[in-house]
This record gives sequence, C-alpha cells and structure tokens, in this order.
Amino acid sequence: MILKRGDRGARVFDLQRRLEELGYRPGPIDGIFGPRTEAAVRAFQRDAGLAADGIVGPRTRAALRAPQCRTTTRPKRSPQRRPARQAAGGAGEPRWMAIARREICTREARAGQPPNPRIVEYHQVTSLRATSDRTPWCASFVSWVLEQAGIRSTRSARAKSYLHWGHALDGPRVGAITVFHRGSGAPSSRGPGHVGFLVEERERDVLLLGGNQNNHVNIKAYSKSRLLAYRWPATAP
Repeated sequence: MILKRGDRGARVFDLQRRLEELGYRPGPIDGIFGPRTEAAVRAFQRDAGLAADGIVGPRTRAALRAPQCRTTTRPKRSPQRRPARQAAGGAGEPRWMAIARREICTREARAGQPPNPRIVEYHQVTSLRATSDRTPWCASFVSWVLEQAGIRSTRSARAKSYLHWGHALDGPRVGAITVFHRGSGAPSSRGPGHVGFLVEERERDVLLLGGNQNNHVNIKAYSKSRLLAYRWPATAP
C-alpha cells in the first residue's frame, strides 16, 4: 500500500509516529498526511538514500522499519524545537561528538553469531570488561567515546555512574552526557538507566546519540520526563 499526501487513517498515524521516533517532525500525530508529514518523509528519504518524492512505497516503508543508520544525523529545526546551547561558545560540537557519530550503525550481532568485536571493544574500557554484545552497553559506548577523545570516563558499564561525573550543567548543551531513568517508578538515582550524548533538545524530548538504542548506535528521541541530568567533562571547556 502506498501512502501519500492527502491520505488519512491508522497507517498514516503509524507513519507519523515512526517519523517522530526517528527525529523527523511530521507535525501533529493525527493520521492526516499533510504537508509537514510529506516534508518529514522527504527528509527521511534523502537521509536513507532514496528518491525524495514524499511518497511512502515499499522501499521507503522497508527503510522505516529497519534500524536506522542515517547519513544525516541532524533533523532540520522547526520553531517547535529549542536547540541545545552549542559547545565551546557556539563554535560547534565538542570533539567527542565526531567520534561518536563515526560509530553510528554499529550494532549487535544476530542471534547465533559471534558478538560484534566493536561492542566488545567498548566494554573493555570499563571495569566490567564484558565479552558479549548482549550485555547492556550504553555506558560502555559513552565511556569508550570519551576515552578516545582523551577524557577520563567513569570506566563503568553502569549508566547512572555518570550522574556525579564531571560537573552538572544548568541546561542542555550539544554533546552533554545525558542520563535517564529507565523502568517503572519515579525517576531516581537508583535502578536501571540509560546514557548518551545530547544532539538536540525539543519541547517534550531530546535527541540522543547513544549505543544500545534498539541494539545499535543511532540517534533516538527520549522523553524528558525520564531525564535525570546533563553532565559535562571537568577537563573540557
């Protein structure tokens, strides 16, 4: 089934929800394929290397279902977004972000295959030193990236180890180490967590460049309702 501008219904609703999840802004999630949804589809198609015609056919639908490895990792801004404050006085992203971006698409091996050696490498900078790519690895990814940038990490495989690392920021900043609470209950310093690098803050969520997000490194939206902290390296400007 092809979806295009002017269509309505549950399939359009699902399309809009998927685009929103991937960081593209389709407008209201209302099941109406309007101009903003079409623009979001075109942006996704360009990033996925498809013909940017704004029509969701079999190839676009398959790309939307697949784990995303976008070449363009910054969705276009809209008035509804509030960009995070740029690092280094607005001069651009901090040096560790370039390292993290180069890892986009690194993913866990399929069941029955040997673990991805790159993910095992992430683990080796932590005290856990796990040898499986199925061991939760978001904090290992953050630690590895920081160490590659010459910054001492927590060297822990626990996401919430970053709650008291470096120094706290009073607001969002591109590249900030961003810590979330995971699981049920009110957000707290206890229990499971998730950690990654801030790409952009939006009204209700943030775009996070992180590992172990749908089993690979990508940029994904996370609700600000689970946000615990923005942290910054003590040795970085």
